Order: sequence, then C-alpha cells, then structure tokens
Amino acid sequence: MKEVEIQRMAKPASGLLKALLAASVLFFAGVAPAHADRAIPSGMLVGVVDSAMYPQIILRKPKPPLLTRMATLGLYKKTVTYRVAPSVRIRDEDNRFMVYGMLPKVTGKVVGLKSDFSGQVSQVWVLTGEEAVEYARRPDTHFPK
Repeated sequence: MKEVEIQRMAKPASGLLKALLAASVLFFAGVAPAHADRAIPSGMLVGVVDSAMYPQIILRKPKPPLLTRMATLGLYKKTVTYRVAPSVRIRDEDNRFMVYGMLPKVTGKVVGLKSDFSGQVSQVWVLTGEEAVEYARRPDTHFPK
C-alpha cells in the first residue's frame, strides 16, 4: 500500500518538473541575440582603437599611400586623439551598454564614434567584423585624418 502512495506522490512532482522544463525551453527559444536588430547610426568616424582611457580615445590612422610614407620617411602622425564626453554611451558587439571605465577593453577593436555638437565623442559603437566591413563601404563613413 505504501508503494502505491509513493508512486502517486511522485507523479505530480514529475509533472511539475516537465512543465518547468517546457516553460524554460519556450522562454529561451524566444530569446534572440541582442545584436540581431541593431541599427548603427550613419555618418560615424570608424577606426581601430590604439588606446582608450577616459577622457580620451585614440584611433589609429589608416596607412597612407606608399609614396607619402616614403616622402615623409615614415615620420607621419599615426594616431588621432578624440575627447570623450562625460555622458558617453558605449555599446559593445552584443549591443550591451558599457560604462566608460571599461574603455580600455576596446583597445585593438574596430569602433564607430559619433560626436556631439561640441566635438566630443558622445557614442562609441564597438563593431563586429561583418559590421565593420559593411560600414566601411557606406558613402557617409569618415576615417581618422
């Protein structure tokens, strides 16, 4: 008699477990990656971060043509420094916001910079490889000069 009661008590628990499992599968199946619907603004300055520490971010310049490099004997300015606004919004590759204390982690990555009316960087978008290639082909993209 006790075995039958134990089996009856175990069935609701297994039913609850199955319901929780089904609910979690449905929940996680509906979650999409954050960058899937990411809309990157146009007209940004795009470059590779050489160094980043609040209140400034330094981008590497693209290599000049061979003739220019030979004429200057390689003594041209290789980086450009930009001032970062105190209210900067930084988005990583997965479209998550980062605090400006995390700026050193974007060193070596391709970023897009958007400036405010005073010329300070107000938005930093860390681009994925595909986004960087696509964004560099846009006609309104700017590069460090």
